Amino acid sequence: MAKQMIRIYQDLDFSDVKEHILEYGVLAGICGKCKEMNIKLNDHTCSKCGTEFKYVAFQNVREHLPKMIKLHAERPGIKFVDHQDFKRIEAETKARSILG
Repeated sequence: MAKQMIRIYQDLDFSDVKEHILEYGVLAGICGKCKEMNIKLNDHTCSKCGTEFKYVAFQNVREHLPKMIKLHAERPGIKFVDHQDFKRIEAETKARSILG
C-alpha cells in the first residue's frame, strides 16, 4: 500500500516549536528564533544563530507538497506544522503577553 501525507494533530510545547521552526515561503525560509531570512529548505540549522530546525511550516502546502515528501524522506524526524495554526497561536501568545 502506498504511503501518503496526512495531517495529525499533536500537543506540542509552542515555545519549543517557535524556537526551532523554519517558516518556508515561496523560495526560502525564515528562522523562528532569530528571524534570519533566505534560509534554504535543506539547511538543518540557522546560519546566524545555530538553531536546529525540528519543525517546518510551509506557507503554501499544496505548492510545496513535493518538497515536503522529499524533506521527510531525507529527514524523517522533522515535523510539519500547519502555518495558519502556527501564526494563530503565535498571535494569541503575543496578545496574552501584552494584555496579561
